[in-house]
Amino acid sequence: MVVILLLIALAPCLFMMWYFYHRDKYEPEPKKKILKIFVLGAVMVIPAAIVETILLSGLNAIISGIINIFIMSFIIIAPTEELLKFLAVKRWIYRSLEFDEVMDGIVYTVAASLGFATIENILYVLQHGIGTGIARAFLAIPGHAFFGAIMGYYIGKAKFNKEKEKKLIVKGVLLAIFLHGLYDFLLLTQTLLALLVIVLIIILGLYVRKDLKKAELQSKKRLKLEAEKEPSAEEKPPVDAESETAETPLADTDVPKTPSATTNKPQEPTT
Repeated sequence: MVVILLLIALAPCLFMMWYFYHRDKYEPEPKKKILKIFVLGAVMVIPAAIVETILLSGLNAIISGIINIFIMSFIIIAPTEELLKFLAVKRWIYRSLEFDEVMDGIVYTVAASLGFATIENILYVLQHGIGTGIARAFLAIPGHAFFGAIMGYYIGKAKFNKEKEKKLIVKGVLLAIFLHGLYDFLLLTQTLLALLVIVLIIILGLYVRKDLKKAELQSKKRLKLEAEKEPSAEEKPPVDAESETAETPLADTDVPKTPSATTNKPQEPTT
């Protein structure tokens, strides 16, 4: 039974990672780099759990009701988790030479998000069972991936726009926090509002699809420009044989002249 639960927990995470990896079709990232960020995202579950446990215990002791849910969603859980995912990308891959296009921002940030989501999903599914695993496969896991993809798109743009780098990063992180907070808030109300998470995930999927298309177009243009800068063998100018010969010193100029017979012949004395 445990094996089945683990498969249910892992399958959607691995599928989403496969999907985003294969969308990076023009210059795929090294699998080792992606795995590294995925694992770092998974490790971020530990500090997230510590921070959230401390803050939520304090919150629950003083506030309850809808305000509690709002603070829990928008002020504690979403910022903690999205900032830690961002840290995994910014600290360990952002400055890498492999991070050389906007699409890379999406792929690496999704990897960090899905690493985090994988551990979280295993814990939830083992605790609550198959039903929870199936529901999370269609909602929570795509949600984590989409929050990461949106943040990653702006991180990717920031890498190549030094003037607006900080502004773009802040925008991406805040968008991910807001969307994550909204998802949690709707779900935690445990009312009919919770059904709106289905609509939210569909909208986010369409939004991410547009970002992926824009990133793919930028990748294609970049590779085309790089190809135009490097002339092919046919475009290289041919070597001019005549000019090469003209510039080469004649062979006989290097050979010392032999004295002529008339010059060396002794003159006969006159009578």
